[in-house]
Amino acid sequence: MYGILTYKQSLNNNKDDIIARVIEKTNYIYTIITENGKCFKAETVTNLSTSDVFVGDFVTYTNFDNNYIITSVLPRTSTISKGTSHASKSYHVLEQEQILAVNVEQVFILIAANQRFTLPKFERYVLTFYQQNVDLHILISKGDYTNLASNIMNKIKSVYPDFKVTIFSNLQKDTLTNIISLFNKNRTSILLGSSGVGKSTLINELVNFDNVITNDVREDGKGKHTTTTTKMFYSSLTESYLIDSPGFKTISTTNEMDSTVLFQDIHDLALNCKFKDCTHTHEPKCAVLNAVENGSISEEYYKRYRENLRVTTGLLRHEQRKRQK
Repeated sequence: MYGILTYKQSLNNNKDDIIARVIEKTNYIYTIITENGKCFKAETVTNLSTSDVFVGDFVTYTNFDNNYIITSVLPRTSTISKGTSHASKSYHVLEQEQILAVNVEQVFILIAANQRFTLPKFERYVLTFYQQNVDLHILISKGDYTNLASNIMNKIKSVYPDFKVTIFSNLQKDTLTNIISLFNKNRTSILLGSSGVGKSTLINELVNFDNVITNDVREDGKGKHTTTTTKMFYSSLTESYLIDSPGFKTISTTNEMDSTVLFQDIHDLALNCKFKDCTHTHEPKCAVLNAVENGSISEEYYKRYRENLRVTTGLLRHEQRKRQK
């Protein structure tokens, strides 16, 4: 139930602890679910704050006079977060990062076909949410906008051909079959994306009931921030656990980003450069520049690498200056 048994089996000790999982967080009140599938509202002990417990956490708890109390947070396998922004209303802040959910094994980034798409925005999503131990998928929603969806797919694949990209539409039920097959059984996934991309509508389809409230998208294609809290659901269709999250207006991170997810080919080639500190811009016997010249990697791919390096370096310097103040 909600991964609790599997998690308990992974512990080396304390297997007799009473463990529950956090499936919703609203201010300082948490909804927890037990191994037996019973849900309770709970608060935390005084030495735990709202910045210590998040949706997806495995926790120990106790019942005191019919009041359920979270007593501790157990070790996490992953933490999905993004940089804070003034637009955030429901996420909780921890050292300039908004933790969205924890103990997640799959991340699904949704891009709406009828919203403005750019490669830089796509790259920011990937660099922000990619982790080596988390399976990453790109979903292009609103696939009934056939030409727009195909254009986005082609733009991504032309530069990043190895990415897992799937087009679907909540209005075309046959396309949902492809989506269902992407979710791993008994695993936890989070759906991420800007407002209006269709996260809540997709979860409605997968969970097979209509208790995830959805709103129409504004005429300009932007969403109305339907989801205001992060919440976990069980889907019998996917036999897995799905986390719905509020849409973003901005996307960034203060964490160190792993660019290998986008530029593995360049990182591999760099091992063959003459100089260990090669910048891949002008040095002699640069394996990366040689690959561009002979067509082994495309000029567009190399251009995106240089641009991302410039942006991420600038962001890191900006964060360092803020911390020094």
